[in-house]
Amino acid sequence: MTGNLVIAALGVQVGIVCDGLDAESRTAVEEAWTDAATAGTADIEVVAEAGGSIRSLLSSLSQRVTLAAIEAQRGRLWMLHAAGIALPDGRVVALVGPSGRGKTTASRVLGEVYGYVSDETVAVDASGRVHPYRKPLSIIEPGESEKAQRPPSALGLGSLRDASLRLAGVVLLDRREDVSGAIISDVDLGDALEELVAQSSYLTNLPAPLRTIAAHVASVGGVRRVSYRDAAALVAVLPELAAVSPSEPRVSKPVPPGQPAIAGSPADRVFRRVAPLDELPLVDPDRVALFHVDADHAGTVRVLAGIAPALWRAADGVGLEPLVAAAVSAYGTPGDKDATAAVEAAVEELVAADVLKVSSSAEAADPALWRIHDDVAWTGESSRVVVLALANPAASPLALEGSAALIWIALAAGPGQSDEIVARVAASADVDHDTIRPDVESFLGTLRDQDLVFTG
Repeated sequence: MTGNLVIAALGVQVGIVCDGLDAESRTAVEEAWTDAATAGTADIEVVAEAGGSIRSLLSSLSQRVTLAAIEAQRGRLWMLHAAGIALPDGRVVALVGPSGRGKTTASRVLGEVYGYVSDETVAVDASGRVHPYRKPLSIIEPGESEKAQRPPSALGLGSLRDASLRLAGVVLLDRREDVSGAIISDVDLGDALEELVAQSSYLTNLPAPLRTIAAHVASVGGVRRVSYRDAAALVAVLPELAAVSPSEPRVSKPVPPGQPAIAGSPADRVFRRVAPLDELPLVDPDRVALFHVDADHAGTVRVLAGIAPALWRAADGVGLEPLVAAAVSAYGTPGDKDATAAVEAAVEELVAADVLKVSSSAEAADPALWRIHDDVAWTGESSRVVVLALANPAASPLALEGSAALIWIALAAGPGQSDEIVARVAASADVDHDTIRPDVESFLGTLRDQDLVFTG
């Protein structure tokens, strides 16, 4: 025995190194992961550490393999904390919910009838392909204080057919005691975003996280919620939860940042958008979902409703009067209150939430230039750049690839206004300015939040 076991986890070949284990522990590891075992060379390795009981070893190993696979796929896949169940034709339904919502129970019940994909993470690539993770399930057994790790096949869960796995449904689990059977309801994307974001791993590393989610959701016909009491009720409705004819995305074209929706002379105060990592317009009713990332790289999703979407689109260095005009133009004059007062109140809320920023007319008259901090070191070329903030001893090197690397190279060419940076990137990529403007300006904001660049 070599002491090494290679398993397939979320599209990654993970080598489990068992050299430090005794024969009994090695056998236990191999049995627990038998349904995920695969041939080939490992992409990454996880060491199975001896010590403690076999149950403790297996539990710790399962967590560490999961984290290692998710880390390896960060920025490449949409990784949703969900149970994945596959129909015979390869359509996969992702049952979404936080710990304790019933994913593992649903996996066991549905897996006895359909194919078991995962009870932990459903990983989806840009084409909609699902990468299975047939990890052992954590099971509470009578008389045992520690959970057992049992392979799917030992629990009677179905294997996967040769058909390619594709995402076919995104479903929010809603286990309730007052429900008989299973009740399926449609959920507006704007209402579901907060939970989908909360249950996604490394979402801030995707180049356009909200639009990635929206594209996948649109491809499966939208988000649904299934309310149920007993997981057995889900068996009959699972095919209904898998979309047969994916719908077209119902996403309106956003107003690109940097192009004001309404022109106007600056007043004493001018308002600008705080660049998000991603922006997703929503319709019926008109809303805008924003995904901002703070200095600690934590993401926050906000869905703007009411008159806020019009204010957001118009806030590009304009005063209060153009914002009032934008709101009235979009939604009409309010019948029960003064339009200016309503806009002022809404703007104050947006500024307090760090969605808009306010500056004086004098500051707005002199457009700021984007610059790289002097204490930032970097190396690389247009395809890949590695950046390091020297002033922060705890900072890790940041690898930028693809369009992110092109944006950095454009910054390195010298200080420039937002339009100049967009123009440089457009020229190097040979694409249209307006097409890439939202992504460039969003990413500039992300680099600023990480103290790598600044405006001034």
